[in-house]
Amino acid sequence: KSTTNAMEIISQLNLKLSSVTQRGRPLPVCLQVLMTLRFLACGTFHRETGDLFGVSEPTVCKVIHRVCRAICELRVHFYEYGHFPGVIGCIDGTHVPIKCPSTPDAEEYRNRNNWFSINVQGVCTPQLQFSNIVARWKGATHDSRIFLNSSLYAQFERGEHSGILLGDSGYAQKNFLFTPYLHPTTAEQWRYNQAHMRTRGLVERMFGIWKSRFQCLRKTLRFKPRRCCIVIIATAVLHNYLKQRGCPDPPVEEDDNPVAPPFTTDAREGLLDYFSSGLHSPGVSNQWLICVSESPF
Repeated sequence: KSTTNAMEIISQLNLKLSSVTQRGRPLPVCLQVLMTLRFLACGTFHRETGDLFGVSEPTVCKVIHRVCRAICELRVHFYEYGHFPGVIGCIDGTHVPIKCPSTPDAEEYRNRNNWFSINVQGVCTPQLQFSNIVARWKGATHDSRIFLNSSLYAQFERGEHSGILLGDSGYAQKNFLFTPYLHPTTAEQWRYNQAHMRTRGLVERMFGIWKSRFQCLRKTLRFKPRRCCIVIIATAVLHNYLKQRGCPDPPVEEDDNPVAPPFTTDAREGLLDYFSSGLHSPGVSNQWLICVSESPF
């Protein structure tokens, strides 16, 4: 099945990659794609990848960048269903390690765990697929700032989506973004927190599967930050592709990401009647929304 998936990816990328590689001695599209997929899955050094495929290290870098850009253009829209009333997505941030940039702003990429990274915002579906991804912020950036500056936030502010996101306490409570109660005092608030935790856990599971499937995301990406962002989005597109085709998930490794400081507010009271009524059944389905990822280009 993995061979079939690889051939389908090659087929979808063939026209675009062929159109930009006709000068000189172009590499076959299948070789470009397979070289890139191996790097994404294993996270090997460029020299090792080049030795395996018989090309130079600079060629490996160019091919990976070219193929990842082409994959990013394969983003598609889809709809799924969840189990928390009115939820259209679970949001969180995760860090992808990169080498120290050789730029004056390098320290802005150092996250709270003291390593250099891109802070990636993801919104997931119940099927553990990305419905939104933002991969363009430096590691020192707080999750809440990324969301406040995203097109997704602007869409909610304009009233374009009739539903809510679920986020952890690192986000500010909004009418459209629900966070857990930091100090629940009633049975309804405890049940709300339990349902919130179970549902929001989907995004953490998605991140774990995604990074385990593409080991380059756990190892240090050795590109310039902008190219790292393209690689990150390309792996998210491939992750969705593999999930949609029923590919088995890899064993998930524990993810070590900084924990954001909490915000406090009490704008969630409207759901407490629901959680006091006994209607919060795991079998209830609600539509989830797909949002286009924001381009790092």
